[in-house]
Amino acid sequence: MSAGNLDLAEGNALTKLQPTKVNNLSMMDKKLNILNEKMDKLLHFQEDLTGKLQQVDKGIDDVEKGINKLTVSQAAPDETDAMKKGLKVSDSTHQTDIQSICSEVLKLMKAARLDALKHKERLAKIEKRVDTLDKVITFVGEVLKNSKVVDFILKGVVPWKKGSLLEILVEVGFVFGAKPKHVLSNRGTQTESKKPLEGTYHSRHPTSFDKHLNDQLVSSLDDSPSPPAPFEHRIVSVKQTEVTMCYSVCRHEVLGGGRFGQVHKCTEISTGLSLAAKIIKVKGAKEREEVKNEINVMNQLNHVNLIQLYDAFEAKNNITLIMEYLDGGELFDRITDENYNLTELDAILFTKQICEGVHYLHQHYILHLDLKPENILCVNHTGNQIKIIDFGLARRYKPREKLKVNFGTPEFLAPEVVNYDFVSFPTDMWSVGVITYMLLSGLSPFLGETDAETMNYVVNCSWDFDAEAFEQLSEEAKDFISRLLVKEKSCRMSATQCLKHEWLNNLPAKAKKSKLRLKSQLLLQGYMAHRKWKKHFYVVAAANRLKRFQSMSVKLA
Repeated sequence: MSAGNLDLAEGNALTKLQPTKVNNLSMMDKKLNILNEKMDKLLHFQEDLTGKLQQVDKGIDDVEKGINKLTVSQAAPDETDAMKKGLKVSDSTHQTDIQSICSEVLKLMKAARLDALKHKERLAKIEKRVDTLDKVITFVGEVLKNSKVVDFILKGVVPWKKGSLLEILVEVGFVFGAKPKHVLSNRGTQTESKKPLEGTYHSRHPTSFDKHLNDQLVSSLDDSPSPPAPFEHRIVSVKQTEVTMCYSVCRHEVLGGGRFGQVHKCTEISTGLSLAAKIIKVKGAKEREEVKNEINVMNQLNHVNLIQLYDAFEAKNNITLIMEYLDGGELFDRITDENYNLTELDAILFTKQICEGVHYLHQHYILHLDLKPENILCVNHTGNQIKIIDFGLARRYKPREKLKVNFGTPEFLAPEVVNYDFVSFPTDMWSVGVITYMLLSGLSPFLGETDAETMNYVVNCSWDFDAEAFEQLSEEAKDFISRLLVKEKSCRMSATQCLKHEWLNNLPAKAKKSKLRLKSQLLLQGYMAHRKWKKHFYVVAAANRLKRFQSMSVKLA
């Protein structure tokens, strides 16, 4: 995507996006997904109908051939043939036979014509449905054109990237009457202070976002640990039986998905225990070994901030992992909810739990190597307890064996991964630093227009504290991040050092001071909306299928 300077009109429109816009986009996602499924069904019906019409056409050809043969045989001098063969033929009998055959042929032809008429009527109805779908998609397209978020995505602009959206918010006086300050760009250069537009912004939903983003909030300290899994820790071995023999898997209830496959809610038949079934597609021996490595890693994990494995099943094309069920969804989805008030204290609690989980992993010489917001789930929708998930890329760390990896998500990769150098415990701590930065600011510190640009920023450790985003945050928070986002991995804090850092301690005192809602919440909503659109642009898929369907209709015509 290209960043570019956004003009004032685009900035003014973007600032009017509210949490409800994100909800509208989410609803649009669901509706377009349903439309996509209906188009698939319509295509299958079209293919079946085409096959039936071809059969009818073939039947009519056979009937026509039969009539031609009858005509030829009728025209032949029957009596002459009979005389040649020395047979006596009865004219009356012969005519009766011909009449009966002709009546049968006529019946067949009438039935074939009626069948053809019915199919034509059905095709006409299908064309009307396609025409209606075309209008719907056109309408959806117009709605999307009017959505600035989608407009920015299509233009290749990243408005929620560090130094982009925030700059626009300041230009139009988004911070509800606050004077615009100097803002550091995302690569550390100073930008000019610009005069805000007249007037102030008014939220269309004051119950969700108060008139002042920095209104005082009542912060309650909820530092209770995550609850343990509802079952004892166990060593799981892969079973060769069908998963459906022991568990009822809700295929329609998808909890998540990714490169591996999908996660569904399931229930153990014998106990009624609610669990999660991670169905991983496997094509070859290498992929099977990778999944079994994930099982071996999870067998060693017994910590309240790490998801627990319950069972495993191997089939011809997949391996299913039965795991602890978490009801709270992704961390970033929870904190961007319009009813959630994110404060610095909340960010401290989340970060501390992440560090506790990573500390346990490193104590057992395990590297996660894929720490990112999607892999941090909330236990429920009310508390602040989280658990780290997805150990598909995890590796056992052996000091004598130098480990190199070439996978991960560019935004959260450490410099040594991009450079294909040796990885170790500090590699995970870099990712912790990126997640903490995003929690506090709502900005992705290394996100570029392309993956190549992002990795270039990572390699050069090119980042800074955005002046506006970090304006109300403590110096302790900045120090914590500064000790993690360090290019030299040996200079980064370990998980143990993080847990001893001043920012993650003395929480009761911080609860009294932490009364400001973080600006990062609104920016994270834009980030999450972008991520969802990037993964699920159903309108494009539906349009492509419509073109395919229309081309098939033209061929039939």
